[in-house]
Amino acid sequence: MARTRSIRNQKRRERKGPMEIDITSLLDILVILLVFLLKSYNSSGITVDIPKEIKLPTSETQDLNNAGVMIQVSSKKIWVDSETILDLDDKPKRLYDQGNRRIVPLYDILVKKKDEITNLSKQVPEAKAFSGIANLIIDKTIKYSYVKKVMYTCAAAGFQKYKFVVLGEDI
Repeated sequence: MARTRSIRNQKRRERKGPMEIDITSLLDILVILLVFLLKSYNSSGITVDIPKEIKLPTSETQDLNNAGVMIQVSSKKIWVDSETILDLDDKPKRLYDQGNRRIVPLYDILVKKKDEITNLSKQVPEAKAFSGIANLIIDKTIKYSYVKKVMYTCAAAGFQKYKFVVLGEDI
């Protein structure tokens, strides 16, 4: 038993000199984390929750999206800022007006949104002024005639600048 203690003491005596640490594997992990964080960084600050019912078209442009009202359109529903405002399964009483060119529920909510933004910018000096930008997130299977109605409705409510949100390809 006394002999095992002396062996332990000998090993402790040998360690008193400076220790060398190999940090190569630590640096590899840090580089991998850095690459992962840079790849997942969102520089625009805008996040969009896209409903499962919408399949976006693809695009090769790299322009970033601007802040504005998000209008999401599928074949059965329309959302404004992730709030369902039209569900065709519920059979709304009055869907279109102005010769079937303007979608009434969408128009009503967009006018309210414009008024909210305008009032907020008057009350809070740091708030951004009304830009009139509508970010359109439209299912790629929607016919152009319906997209035209959505755009007409947006323009009638005061949102006359359109940004179409599409899937991009990673370069």
